[in-house]
Amino acid sequence: MHNEISDEILSAYIDNELDAAERARLLERLTSDAALGGRACELWRLKQMLRGAYPLLPEKSALAGRRFAPPRWTQALAASLLLLLGATSGWVAHERAESEDIFMRQLEAIRHDGGRVVLHLFSDEPARMEAALHMAEQLAQAQDQAGKPLRVEFVANGPGLHLLRVGGSPYADRVAHLNQYANLRVIACHEAMQRLQERGLDVTLLPSVEIAPSAEGELAERLTQGWRYIQA
Repeated sequence: MHNEISDEILSAYIDNELDAAERARLLERLTSDAALGGRACELWRLKQMLRGAYPLLPEKSALAGRRFAPPRWTQALAASLLLLLGATSGWVAHERAESEDIFMRQLEAIRHDGGRVVLHLFSDEPARMEAALHMAEQLAQAQDQAGKPLRVEFVANGPGLHLLRVGGSPYADRVAHLNQYANLRVIACHEAMQRLQERGLDVTLLPSVEIAPSAEGELAERLTQGWRYIQA
């Protein structure tokens, strides 16, 4: 491992996407380098905020109802995330609400914020994949306050990348069906693709799937631009 540890490597470590040897080497660095450990902690907190800010469906978990103390970041992204958390905290944790009611509340908030939303999938659980595809189609069919289609991005990384792989997706036909929506972009994380390729997996993407250099970078850019975030 190179002397300089990139945020991409730290992100892969946090997402459990490194092999055992890579994890062991990085753990040794983390325990001996306070600055590197601090960067890893900040990145972990960012991921927790992204994943907990705006879940697709309410569910009981160790994070349910938890309030995260604002980290001492100065980046615009941190401010955007904190605003997002504040704007959604009143209704995100309605565990027993009907999914349609949840969607309408999400849609109202998206319209209020300019009709732009990014849907993030980082799981290969079939139920989450299916729910994310359903949500993507619902959003693509919805309209903003001016009656125009919403702008929707569906970003997959980590294990969620399998949804977009030829030969690896259990819902290839449904992914292909999304191509009909001109207002919907389906995006794969290039860093996640590289990590799968390093493990010997073929990563050929389904037709019309675009590639972003980094899912984290794509999400950060959209959030700083005022897009709404939904976790799948």
